[in-house]
Amino acid sequence: MANVKTHAGAQTAPAPWPTLTVAELAAHPGNLRDVEPSVDLLNDVKGNGVQEPLYVVRTHGDVPQIIDGFRRLTAAVAAGLETVPVTPRPVIRIEALTPHPKNAREDLDISAPFVESLRVEGCRIPVKIQRLDGGTLQVNDGNRRFHGAKEAGLTHLPYEWDDEDRDAAGQFLDMITTAQHRKSLTPAEMNQAMFSAAEAGAQVGRIAKAAGVRQKDVKTLVRVRSDEKLSAAVTGASSYAWSFEHLAALTEFADDPEALDAIAQAAAEDRADARSVEWAIAIERTKRDKRNKAKAHRAELEAAGQKIRDAEELSERAMPVWRLHGVSTEEHTECKGQVWVFDERRGDRYEPYCSAPGLYGHTVPESARGSGSTKTAAEKEAERAARAAVKKGNIDWDAAESVRRKWITDLIKSRNLPKNTTNALIRHVNEALLSGTWGICDDLNKEPTTEILAAFLGLSTQQAKDRSGFAGHTAKDPRRAPQLQFAAIAAVREKCANRSAWRTDDQHAPWTRKPTARWFKVLESLGYSLTPIEQSVVDDEPYDPAKKRERAAITSGSEPKAGDESGDAQEPNEPESEDGEPASDDDAAI
Repeated sequence: MANVKTHAGAQTAPAPWPTLTVAELAAHPGNLRDVEPSVDLLNDVKGNGVQEPLYVVRTHGDVPQIIDGFRRLTAAVAAGLETVPVTPRPVIRIEALTPHPKNAREDLDISAPFVESLRVEGCRIPVKIQRLDGGTLQVNDGNRRFHGAKEAGLTHLPYEWDDEDRDAAGQFLDMITTAQHRKSLTPAEMNQAMFSAAEAGAQVGRIAKAAGVRQKDVKTLVRVRSDEKLSAAVTGASSYAWSFEHLAALTEFADDPEALDAIAQAAAEDRADARSVEWAIAIERTKRDKRNKAKAHRAELEAAGQKIRDAEELSERAMPVWRLHGVSTEEHTECKGQVWVFDERRGDRYEPYCSAPGLYGHTVPESARGSGSTKTAAEKEAERAARAAVKKGNIDWDAAESVRRKWITDLIKSRNLPKNTTNALIRHVNEALLSGTWGICDDLNKEPTTEILAAFLGLSTQQAKDRSGFAGHTAKDPRRAPQLQFAAIAAVREKCANRSAWRTDDQHAPWTRKPTARWFKVLESLGYSLTPIEQSVVDDEPYDPAKKRERAAITSGSEPKAGDESGDAQEPNEPESEDGEPASDDDAAI
């Protein structure tokens, strides 16, 4: 017997039958027959109306012709009823049917969306029934529909007769052939059908229930397919199975053609999958967020009366304030040569420059004075290309960081981790504490670590102000202790995994890259899928954004798993910041 999974709470009021007037049916001579309804039927119709729908089809000239229900119509006329329920196809009461005792499907999977679609739209595919010796009406094909319809509260099912002489062997062979003949709609076909239903006037709620999806997903689909640019992005990558989540992401960039094109190109590539598209979306979100922050910073500077310049407007003598000797950023605010220039390395802010350090009495570092030689056009072009590569790499690194930290946050929030994952977290925490290999003493209580930890724990801005209260704000369930302890370790590792880890040019920092690679391996062992730039760190290779990697991309729902990676060894502390800036405590290596 098949395993029937049911769901409580199904509504039991099926949609009412359509009706026709008795006068319209009686107007066609073929519908009124010389038949006498039984006394019980007549009394029932007089007291309750016609409960069983009449099977009616439309003949030539749109004339309603009764196929089954002549006695019920005669009783309705005698009872003086104005209308009767009708159905355009033969139906039978569910209570009259018996499921096949040896249905081939072991698990009918009567899911809630399936039941809801039956409740709203009814059963559209007839069940195939057979009359056995003794009068039993057995469902030979359609047992899943039978059980689902019962849970949905339907009273009738459409049916058709199986061959009366069909033997038991033939019934089982039919189960095989009918299953093989069915083919589910592809995601693209399903989306098109839902959009077509919306165009035809179906309400969002009706579509969602029929398709077994959320109403917000239907709204997203309709918005994307109704927008010329968004729809073009989707159809341009028609072979990719667009998820509702990725369709919703497209709507974020409805006014950004470049971002739309980048995401669509990722989806249109050969063997594109959800991970590569998710990675493209993460990069575009990072670019957008940086632009918005830079725009806000510029507005703030302009409101304060600060001078803003493009880098091309500055002379070769101009220099960022942080590179000047003997003057702090705060002190330089009084300098008449101060201007603000967009920080291409970070991409989300402007940084202060001195337009003429020598003129305004500042000491320029020896390394910045140069030899006085003029650079060739080729050298300048090489420098521009290198800066562009760094800018691209920094964006990708920041995108990977946001994705990675979200994954870690979800892991920490999880209430029911598999036992082997919990054991893996405990092992990593023990390695960090007992072996002293993860920089716990140096970095655990620093401000950047505290900020990252607060985000991992989901604390509010007010709660994040006092590190001593973090434990009181977290869940008291002792079963989550491994996740919370791992959160502190992860915050330390994330604080130390700065941008310099991905660089392999003259700003390379192996003291950061090596332990960061080990940290990424720990996360990978727990189920995290590395992004391309993280994979390059693990592989100890230069990062090439254009390089195709089969493993390079993220998953939006990786299940945590246990791994074999242990903690990483402590590297020598050789302070040097990314991009050649002076090292601070926050920039120092692990």
